[in-house]
Amino acid sequence: MKQIRPHKKLGLLILMSLLLFIFVPSAMAFEGRGDDNVTIEAGELVEDDLYVGANTFVLDGTIRGDLVVAASEIVINGTVEGDLLAGGQFVEINGTIADDARIGATAIEMGEGAEIGGDLIAAGYSLHGKSGSLVGQDLVFAGFQALLGGDVGEDVWIGVNSLRVNGRIGGNVTAEVGGEDSAPPVDPYQFMPGAPAMPVVPSGLTVDDAAEIGGDFTYRSPQSIDIPSSAVEGEVDFTREAVSVDIDSQPSTGQAVWRHVRRFITLALIGALLIWQAPNFVTRLSEQLREKPLPSLGWGALVYFGVPVLIIVLIVAAILLALFFGMLQFGNLSSAVIFVLLAFILAFMVAFVLVLLYLTKIIVGYFVGHQLLQRVSPTLADTPYWPLLLGLLLVVVVIAIPWLGGLVNWIIAIVGVGALWLLWRSDKVPVEKIA
Repeated sequence: MKQIRPHKKLGLLILMSLLLFIFVPSAMAFEGRGDDNVTIEAGELVEDDLYVGANTFVLDGTIRGDLVVAASEIVINGTVEGDLLAGGQFVEINGTIADDARIGATAIEMGEGAEIGGDLIAAGYSLHGKSGSLVGQDLVFAGFQALLGGDVGEDVWIGVNSLRVNGRIGGNVTAEVGGEDSAPPVDPYQFMPGAPAMPVVPSGLTVDDAAEIGGDFTYRSPQSIDIPSSAVEGEVDFTREAVSVDIDSQPSTGQAVWRHVRRFITLALIGALLIWQAPNFVTRLSEQLREKPLPSLGWGALVYFGVPVLIIVLIVAAILLALFFGMLQFGNLSSAVIFVLLAFILAFMVAFVLVLLYLTKIIVGYFVGHQLLQRVSPTLADTPYWPLLLGLLLVVVVIAIPWLGGLVNWIIAIVGVGALWLLWRSDKVPVEKIA
């Protein structure tokens, strides 16, 4: 039996959620297409709504209705006369969306000739509106970075770590922006194979001299910036995002040390139990980190930032699926469906948090300890418990360092999740050996 690739499973899941989101009983005329690569050729006309689940989707023709698409890569060169609902890794718009666009993707790019007649509501890692692009009405975006170089007809609401404005915005701008110290020192997506190209946006807020903002500019940030007076026609309102520190609530030195000791003991016990029950699983994960450190970082970043989006999609899908059964008058089935799905989502969330808190540190700790002992004492390295204890001790000590510890903890979580993802994709470990 032919297996569906992981990215296609995710694409189909997102597509199902999007279908539920726009479903109404009277709108039954639509066309569906699904394959690894789907292309609507130039000159081809789709008279109805179009639903697509694929790895790569390219629109060069025209769709008279709405376009609902889930794919790894989505390129819109043609025309959508209705709404666009898209979910994937990379969404590029070079053509025309006559009405609204709702997009969830790692990278979203609007080319020089891109035009969205209505609102753009999007979430993801990066949004890039190039010079010459147009959002006819409002723009709403939540993510990590945004470069607004095109035109927005009305208002902008945005929440990011890095924002640069050098285009024209007809209405007001409301922004919540991070500071220079809140960005990671390196972009993890640059290490992910096949990652889409994304602009480099400086941390914090940047408003260029070429920017034109027709209304007020309201922003919240850890620090204020000098905004060119010629760039804003209305008023500029800045609110400092202060980080309050309650000295009385800070733990004593003894309490802080004991907290890290407890962390080491907890990780060591869980790790020892895992090695006892599944030693092959731990060593394989260590091999993934040794053989593919940069892909582990890149894929880990995708999973780390993508899972929260997936959870939101699953919650929306569960609620809408229950409403769907309710409209069909299936009685208590709708309540049972939402109960089962929400229970599954809750279990998935708990499992993911446990992986971030414990398993990723065990993976990285064992890897570090094994690499060190191989150079110092290969005999001890052959016994898995010694690399585990040495590595976890080093991990806990580094995490305890102020400022640096938080960054290291974040990187450990990402590379650990990435190693798990790569191991799952490689299918090198049989299920019976993991259990």
